[in-house]
Amino acid sequence: MFQFLKNWFRGKDTEELRSVDEIKQDLSQESVTSPEAEGDLTYVSAEEVKVKTALSLHPVWEQQLDTEKKYTLRFLQEDLPAMHEGTIGVIGFSLIPGEDGITVALFVRNATPNQLKIENVGLTIVLDGKPFARQKLNLSDVGNIPPMSSRPWEVFFPRETFLSDNFAFKSWKVMLNLGTKTTYIWPHNLDIDPAMEARMTDKQKAHLERLAHKLPGLKYNMTEITGFDIGKTKEGHLAIGLLIRNARDTVYSPEKLRIEVRDAHDDLIAKGSVDASKVVVKPGTTKPWLVVFPADIIKKPDASLDKWKLIATDK
Repeated sequence: MFQFLKNWFRGKDTEELRSVDEIKQDLSQESVTSPEAEGDLTYVSAEEVKVKTALSLHPVWEQQLDTEKKYTLRFLQEDLPAMHEGTIGVIGFSLIPGEDGITVALFVRNATPNQLKIENVGLTIVLDGKPFARQKLNLSDVGNIPPMSSRPWEVFFPRETFLSDNFAFKSWKVMLNLGTKTTYIWPHNLDIDPAMEARMTDKQKAHLERLAHKLPGLKYNMTEITGFDIGKTKEGHLAIGLLIRNARDTVYSPEKLRIEVRDAHDDLIAKGSVDASKVVVKPGTTKPWLVVFPADIIKKPDASLDKWKLIATDK
């Protein structure tokens, strides 16, 4: 358990301990979920209470780590972001590839008022927004994590858990999934219509790919239509860019889409039924689509488009 941790405290090819500031640079993004949701990822509003956590070492770590290493972990933990009260999460602080797999050091975090013990859980290593390795494992050895605490731990991902052989990455994180009730799917892969792609620049395609990665996950068997851009043509038509996301395991092909566009005052800008017979969205993908409302059916031609919302349904 401790060989990796000891190496992590030291710099590459040296026996000298790294500074705390150097170690802090290893922190990855945080993954948070709600234990009451039994596996449902929870997106929490900013108005809810946030709390800080304290370091909690496993008794074996407490016994075997020296004072300097404990201080480093405590300092690192204090720099972690506050958590929404009532949630649990993980945040990685080191990722080291080896011949047989990858070892991840992470904090298991408990922002609930109760002791936390995690048994069956899913962990995913995400590199540059794309799943790289995934496994289910039993984390009961982590022990009982006190309320409002973060406990450091090590997890090994053997090569058979890898989903890709590409190790090049700029950012990484560890995702937590309690996985007992609802599966969430991230339709990250873009499925661009060839005719649309022929008119797009590489910069535009890269922008759409970033948007597809930023959107939250969908529950299994759901679809979602999100507006990402809006503007008026020289003729006064209203053009709207859509991202149609498919979390089903079958193709999504609606016959029609009913669309409303409203401004910041909730005033109706345009409303209509659109022929969607050519829209074919493959399972687990996101398809960009363009909808144009003719000038003569726009209800509020002088509406500000700085803030707007889209309501779209295939019903």
